[in-house]
Amino acid sequence: MNLKKLLILLLFASCSNQQTKNQLIIYTSIDQVFSSKIIKEFKKSSGIDIKVLYDTEASKAVGLEKRLLAERKHPRADIFWNSEFMRMARLDRVGLFASYKKENLHYKKDYYHSQKDTWYGVGLRNRVFMVNKNLMKKEEYPRKLEDLTNPKYRGKVAMSMPYVGTTSTHFSALFQKMGEKKFRDFIQKLKDNKVALLAGNSVVKDAVGRGKYLFGLVDSDDALVGIDSGLPIDMVYYDQQGDGVFSIFGTVALLKNAPHPQNAKIFIDYLLTKEREKRLVELNAVQYGVLGGNESPYRTWSEKPSVLVDSLKQSVEIMKGIFE
Repeated sequence: MNLKKLLILLLFASCSNQQTKNQLIIYTSIDQVFSSKIIKEFKKSSGIDIKVLYDTEASKAVGLEKRLLAERKHPRADIFWNSEFMRMARLDRVGLFASYKKENLHYKKDYYHSQKDTWYGVGLRNRVFMVNKNLMKKEEYPRKLEDLTNPKYRGKVAMSMPYVGTTSTHFSALFQKMGEKKFRDFIQKLKDNKVALLAGNSVVKDAVGRGKYLFGLVDSDDALVGIDSGLPIDMVYYDQQGDGVFSIFGTVALLKNAPHPQNAKIFIDYLLTKEREKRLVELNAVQYGVLGGNESPYRTWSEKPSVLVDSLKQSVEIMKGIFE
C-alpha cells in the first residue's frame, strides 16, 4: 500500500471515530410523541448525533428493563429515560447506573432522586379516570378508585395490564398501602367486575374515546392527548375526599460504562432544568414539575421507589394468580 492510500484510510478512520464519539444512544419508555420532540430539540442545540430506542406500548418500561439487564456487561445505551420510577430504582439496586452528581438541583421531595446520584426525577403526572362524556352525565362520573369494582359498571371499565409500565407502579403502591389481604380482595373484585385489561394506557384512551367503555384508569398525559385530539372525554381526579390520586414521576440515568458518557451528561444537564420541565408540561408529557414550577392543585399521594421495588414481585404474583 502506498503512502497516499494509507493517509486516505487513516483520514476516513479518524472521521469515523469522531462521528462515533459525537453520538448519544438513548433508551426511553417516554411516549415517542413527546420524547422525540425533546430529543430533536436537544440534537439541534448540541449537534450530537442521537440514536433512540423507544419501548412499545404493551411492554412499557419492562421491555427496556430486560434489555438493559441483558446488556449490562457491555452496555449499548448511554441514557435510560424512563416514564416511571419504580423500575429505575430496581435497576439501580443491581448496579446498572453510574453516579453523576448534579449541583444546584432543588427537589420538592427527597425521594424524587437517588441519594447516590445515580438517577434523577423529571416531570410529574397522575393516575386518573378518563370518562366518555357522551355516555355518562357529570353527576354519574366515578369519584373513587373503588368505583372500578362497582357492579353497575360491570364489563364497562378498562385499564392497562397491571404488570407493566405506570400501572404496575401504581398497583405495587396499592399493595403497599392496602396490605396483602385488602389488595387481594380488591384485585378479585376487579376480576369479578370484568374490568378489561388492555395493552397500554393509550389503548384504554382510544377504547373509552370510541365508546367501548364508560371510563378507564389511565395516566393524565394519555387523557390530555385524547382531549386534545377531540375525543368526547373528561378527566376525573378521583378520591379527592380521601388520599387523592396516585402520582408518578419520570426518571433519567447514566448507564455505568456507557459508550458516550460525556454526551450523556450533557443530555442530563439539558433535561434537568425547570425550563425543560416547563416544555414537557407544554407538550402534555407531564402535568407538573418536581424541580419547582407549577404544582398540582389536586390531592395526590405517592410512595418511595425503594418501598415499591420490595412489593413489586408479590403484587404481580397476586394479580397474575387472580387475573390469569
